[in-house]
Amino acid sequence: MAMATPNLSDVVRLLAEHEAAAERSLSLVPSENSMSGLAKLPMVLDSYHRYFFNEDDDPDRWHFRGAQGLRDVEMSVTIPLLERLGKATYVSVRPLSGLNAMTLALATLGGDPGSTVVTISPENGGHYATPSVAQRLGQRVEWLRGPNPHELDLEHAAELLGRIRPALVYVDQSHCLFPIDAAALVRTVREASPETLVHVDASHWMGLVLAGVFPNPLDAGADSFGGSTHKTFPGPHKAVLLTRDASIEKRIRETQDFLISSHHFASTLSLGMALLEFQEFGPAYAKTVVSHTKDFGRLLAERGLTVVAADRGYSAGHQLWLDTENDGVAPSLASDRLAAAGLNVNFMAGLPGFTRQGMRIGLNEAAYKGLTTEDLPELADVFVAAVRDTSPASGLADRVAALRGRVPLGAALPEAAQLLDSSLALVCRALRGHTS
Repeated sequence: MAMATPNLSDVVRLLAEHEAAAERSLSLVPSENSMSGLAKLPMVLDSYHRYFFNEDDDPDRWHFRGAQGLRDVEMSVTIPLLERLGKATYVSVRPLSGLNAMTLALATLGGDPGSTVVTISPENGGHYATPSVAQRLGQRVEWLRGPNPHELDLEHAAELLGRIRPALVYVDQSHCLFPIDAAALVRTVREASPETLVHVDASHWMGLVLAGVFPNPLDAGADSFGGSTHKTFPGPHKAVLLTRDASIEKRIRETQDFLISSHHFASTLSLGMALLEFQEFGPAYAKTVVSHTKDFGRLLAERGLTVVAADRGYSAGHQLWLDTENDGVAPSLASDRLAAAGLNVNFMAGLPGFTRQGMRIGLNEAAYKGLTTEDLPELADVFVAAVRDTSPASGLADRVAALRGRVPLGAALPEAAQLLDSSLALVCRALRGHTS
């Protein structure tokens, strides 16, 4: 039953209850991750309230001066680190989210109304929103398809591209166990329709790409790539676009000014701090994400759950798909039981290859939270016991809480510990309204 209209005390209490529950639970949702307390600082300070538009530090363009003293964080930390880790020459940090980055990319690169955009079919993991966004921009949509959920038919792609000559191929996979071979697809595009641009939406893979564990789409020949920064990358809810092409950068800059006003400057500062941390632990973390995912898929299968793509090694990245319906438990009921045990998962219709609802899980936050290879059998035991309802949820929740006692990667950095006292002082001052 919903409570009466809550007051401030109720909201603070609910936040405290959520925080207490979060400290004992683990998200296995592949589109969620955590970031360090240090990287959250800009969100609770004065920077949260400020606009920043003067990237060139032009004395005549400081129409909004509130962020002037923090300009160098975006321009000398966030953007250069993205350029280096993303192997890009130009970076936009204006997008607010993955879908907002999608809208900006389609509006910039997809051509005028009436132009054609080719994207990934839902049966091969394409994002649900891509065709709708493109159509609302007046663009026509055609699909790239494949013989199974994990591959594209490049012969079909070549025929389609040569026939319709689209303005853009937008490569997006929100449901994906094995990423599309971007290099092979780009070669196909260049041969069949040389004037067509290729943009890769790497939202789910961003942390794996920036860490060098997944191929960089620009190295594969794509004209641009981008996506959100809170899935495999442990950062704020934000998104970025990257390119090496000066003409594309110019088009992005000209378009973004009319689609995005405030780019949530505090999130950009948080992203910079998360990138500073990521350059220290990113490669090891990304390798752990991939190995944890493969190992966890095997452990669940050994314990009797149906894990998709066993013949392919379950996954090449951070996602696993489970068919709990095949194991006699509806995904919604399995999700309820897992939540009671402190494990949060996705269940949904529309997973490629499924005719009914399935479960989608990810090991990205588990890796960031510090779970090791030795922890995975315990996590698998808890997971399977929850799905099958063979142990009391309270006991399983205690076991998850014990796993959550590991040290998150961001908090494990020596610099984070050194900055703890000064960070707490800043937060306390902000909460008091700078009155003491």
